[in-house]
Amino acid sequence: MKNLRAVHKPRSSAMNNPVLYLMIMPTLVLVVLFGIYPILYILYYSFFQYNGFSKPLFIGLHNYARVFTDASFWISVKNTLIFGVFIPLVQIPCSLALAVLLNKKFAGNGIARAIIFVPNITSTAIMGIVFFLMFASYNGIVNGILQSIGIVERPIEWLGNGLLAKIVVIAFCTWSGVGFYMVLFLAALQRIPNDVIEGATIDGANSRQIFFRVTIPMMGRMFQIILMLSILNTLKLFDSVKALTNGGPGNATDVMTMYIFRYFFENPGTPQHGYASAVSIVTTVIILIITLVYGFVTRKMKDEN
Repeated sequence: MKNLRAVHKPRSSAMNNPVLYLMIMPTLVLVVLFGIYPILYILYYSFFQYNGFSKPLFIGLHNYARVFTDASFWISVKNTLIFGVFIPLVQIPCSLALAVLLNKKFAGNGIARAIIFVPNITSTAIMGIVFFLMFASYNGIVNGILQSIGIVERPIEWLGNGLLAKIVVIAFCTWSGVGFYMVLFLAALQRIPNDVIEGATIDGANSRQIFFRVTIPMMGRMFQIILMLSILNTLKLFDSVKALTNGGPGNATDVMTMYIFRYFFENPGTPQHGYASAVSIVTTVIILIITLVYGFVTRKMKDEN
């Protein structure tokens, strides 16, 4: 009986091991300092009138009432949602097409992959300045090319027209992010067993049928991940718009993060940290709702499949 008790004696639980707590402590401290604390800080000051210097004045839900009646903020929400729809619609097919092309073996394959991936490791501010100069109205290279080949007679106001400025932002975001998603698609393509492709070929399927009926379905999980990443990155869009249009012309390309930044740091006169905090909380809730809806839809589609 003593031996049995010795054998069945429960080992010390992992939860009682202090070494484990020491190992996760650095990460936990970082999460608290740079994740939880800032959220609580913003939530607290969203109920105050505060400019960052004077004593905070408690005003209850006044900031939130102002958010829901602020037409400029909801214009930025609309613009963000427009970018959240059209950037993935352009970015993901381009990334997939490049991945399919570069998945084939040919001379210069590695160099081509590196060139396409370069924007992901380049400063967004620098790329924004380059695009700004390219699409400048009177000395930009884009207008110069279009005029030289006779497509347009006069320079186009690319960044002076709301619709055209949105198109430029979409083009910029597509170009700057397409390399990252291309790499993810390449990884998914290379995980597809050759036996499956060979079996479909033996059964008489052509390359188009193999792509749409074999390759795409087998990359379904990666599609969900890439679409989610693309949507979230677009909803958090800031540096691209800041460097390229600064929200202009007017507020035609203004996005939620730009709106928050403006009231925190660029508001004429006195910064309005309390109001900017309330806008931050509302923006976070909007992004959270979109994320939950996307998760629910994709999970339901997975269950049905």
